[in-house]
Amino acid sequence: MAVFATYCQVCGLPVQQDHYVPAEVGDYFHIWRGDGDDACDPIIAFEAEHAWLRDALGLRIDGDALFMPTVSGIVHDGDLESPAGQLFSADLFDGEGDDRMALHAACWRLAGEPSSWAPLAHLRDLPEAEDRYRRQLFDFKSFVGDGHGWMLVDPESDAPDGLRNQRRILALIEAAAE
Repeated sequence: MAVFATYCQVCGLPVQQDHYVPAEVGDYFHIWRGDGDDACDPIIAFEAEHAWLRDALGLRIDGDALFMPTVSGIVHDGDLESPAGQLFSADLFDGEGDDRMALHAACWRLAGEPSSWAPLAHLRDLPEAEDRYRRQLFDFKSFVGDGHGWMLVDPESDAPDGLRNQRRILALIEAAAE
């Protein structure tokens, strides 16, 4: 079974917390999935301020909003599960399937809650600064170790790191619009 990460098309961070955790012996690893069935602890201590990373939505690229509404839910193991229990594969967020883009719900709200991707089409490339941490699953350990842990804090919180992250995301949206 393969697990593939999906990244927010606005801020570039993963829309899930799944990540590799080295095994105690040899070159093996575990995948921490955060669903309560984990055989290992996460690399970083995910707290309430990190829950936004899994709160995602599939924003339609084009099409009729009545027939292709925005779908939201929790991303886990490459799928988005709606509150009603409907599963959407990560394949739906790469320009295939029913043409949806993956976004954090927080990034979508910061972008003004558009009903389709069209108003955000100027965001052509994910932020390059995070490229080195993008693998099949996001490298949270190196990301935090390199001093970027503040970017993992909920951008809608009043915490100093949350406000700093909010400014970063708004700058990405505004810079791309120019």
